[in-house]
Formats: sequence, structure tokens, C-alpha cells
Amino acid sequence: MGMKMWSLFKVDRISKLLKSAYEAKSPLTLWQHSTQQLFQLKGNLTNLTDKNCELVLIEKWEAGQIDMNEAIYIHCPVNGFIFKREKFTFDTGEISFKTPSELMLQERRRIERFKFRYQDFKSLSFEVRNEEETQKYNCNLIDLSTAGLSFVASAEDVNKFSFGEKVLITHITDQKLEEDCQAIVSSISKFGQVEGLKERSNNLESMRVGLEFKVAMESVSFKSVQSLVNRTQKRTRGLEVDGFNGLNDTEQLRVIKKVGEENPVLAGHLYENVETLDRLRYLTGEMKQKFWLEVNQDILAAALRLSSKELIYDLLNDVTDTMRKEFLYKLDCPKSPSAIDKAQRTICEFIHKKEKDGVFVLSAQSFTKYV
Repeated sequence: MGMKMWSLFKVDRISKLLKSAYEAKSPLTLWQHSTQQLFQLKGNLTNLTDKNCELVLIEKWEAGQIDMNEAIYIHCPVNGFIFKREKFTFDTGEISFKTPSELMLQERRRIERFKFRYQDFKSLSFEVRNEEETQKYNCNLIDLSTAGLSFVASAEDVNKFSFGEKVLITHITDQKLEEDCQAIVSSISKFGQVEGLKERSNNLESMRVGLEFKVAMESVSFKSVQSLVNRTQKRTRGLEVDGFNGLNDTEQLRVIKKVGEENPVLAGHLYENVETLDRLRYLTGEMKQKFWLEVNQDILAAALRLSSKELIYDLLNDVTDTMRKEFLYKLDCPKSPSAIDKAQRTICEFIHKKEKDGVFVLSAQSFTKYV
């Protein structure tokens, strides 16, 4: 399939797309990898709830065409989504399965958008002018392209401007603006945590706002903790390993969402632990030496089974070749979600103790030297 796809994990949007396909009786295409080139089946959703889906085949099918031990893929061309179900039941033309927690959607954007993480500390400054006064704002940037950007702000601030309103951008972190850049508000939506995971009671409601540039920018630069993915495709290969050496963001969410289908509480713990462990990227060279001398490497290897390639690369960047090979061998051993959670909690406790004792300072400012 030549089209570019992206992963959707938001429960409300997944529900909306499935409901649209169900109510419109949109034709669905089904296949399995082993028989994809031989035949594909057609069907319709006949039942849809928050927990389960039922689908009926609408074309002639033969016994043995569906292998119960192989995953099925379901494509809705009208709505442009695909999902996979590894577990399902099949009886006289009816297929039942759990409602998917991930959909793959066709990318409709003309221009790739760079996404930033909270650790990047990227900011956007802009003004909203009217006849009476000029309101100035400084917000957190979350993605950027030559065509536009989006940022997060409090609901209180967002309520002061509306869809289609003109704004004047005065500053974007790491970007060179030849002159003030004009844009319009193109979208406003609620910005929340990862769907289905535990809400934090102290979180203030935040909103995501999209801006479209009146004139596209000539170029934008992307400097992020994630930018290592591009620069470190070589650096990661430099580890010279064929086995497991970390996950990307989409893979992390996919695994955690899959755990959440069976155990939402455990999924919430895994997500929070991954965020805590990711702060290890802020270890300085001196702190990293102390870390490796004192940490239990077997437990650490289990704890990092859901962590990013960037974090694992950062941790192994300054160790000896022998130590790196030994640790990657341990890291390559699969673990159950509960075992990963137990190891994560042990390492998180170790980190918190070191921070409390002042041995570790895990923040972006830990690299700053004042003279």
C-alpha cells in the first residue's frame, strides 16, 4: 500500500469513525497476510459498542478462508482507516472482536508536520490586535511546518480569541523570522492526556490551537529530543545490534494501549513510568557514571523494554563496548507487562532516592554551566 498512514489512539475519535462506518453501512475489506494476494473479503459492521464489534461478510465465502490463528486486517476505504485484530471469533459469516484501541489513518496533510515533546521547551509568542488593545501571548509550541503550527494554552486564554481570527507571530523558538509572520486561527480543540489513562486531578484544562500562516515560511528547523531519530538513524545503527534497542513513540503507545484493553490500571502505570524513566536522558556524564556503578542492570534492562531508542542510546553512549553488548543482550529478552511494571517501579524508586539525596538533577538545566 503506497499511502502514508499515521496512528490514532484517541478513544472519542476512534468511536466517531467507527460509528460513521456503522451507520452508513460503509463496505469494509478484510484480509490476512498469508492470503492477501489470493483473495480479500467484504463485510459490514452490524453491531458496535464501546467494548465489542460485530461484522458480517456480505460476499460468498468458503470454509477455511479465514485462519483463526492469524490476525485479520480491516480496511474502510470511505473513512480511510485500517485496523488489526489478533483475537476474534468467526461463526457462519459473522466475525466478533474487541473494539480497536488504535486505527491507522491515511495522511491527508500536504506537508509533514514536526512534533515537539514537553521536554523541548519550545515557545511561541504572538499578538492579537483589535481596535481597543493588543493582547500578547506566550505559549508552548507542540508542532510546526512551513504551512502552520499548533500550540497549547489554557482554556481561559483561548476563550479570548476565535476561529478565523488573525494573529501576528513575533517569535518561534529556533526559527528565524525575517519579519512578523501573520496567521489565522484554523482550529481549536481540547488538549488532554493520552486517552484511557489515569487523569491527574491537578491538571488545568488545556486547549490545542492550530494556526495557518498567511504566507508559507521558506523553511523551518527542527531541534528536539526526538530529532535524534533523524540524526541517530546512523548513530543507532552504530550500536551494531540486530535485536531490540528501543521503541518509537507510536510503538510505545501501541503496546500500552494493547495492555489497556485487558488491564487499564496497569497501562496507566506503564505510561507514567515510561515518562519518569525518560528523564534519565538528562543525566550528565558524571551522573551517568554513578548511575551505571550503582544500578541493577538486570532490573534496568527489564524496565527499559518500553523506553525509546533515544533514551537507550543516550544511556549506552559512554559505556565500554563490552558493557554495551552485555546490556543489549539482557535488553533483548522479552518481558511480560507486569514484570516490566515491577522493574520500572524499582528503577523509578532508585531515581527518586538519588534526586532526593541530590546525586541526580534530572532536568534540561542540568547541562547548564554558569560562569
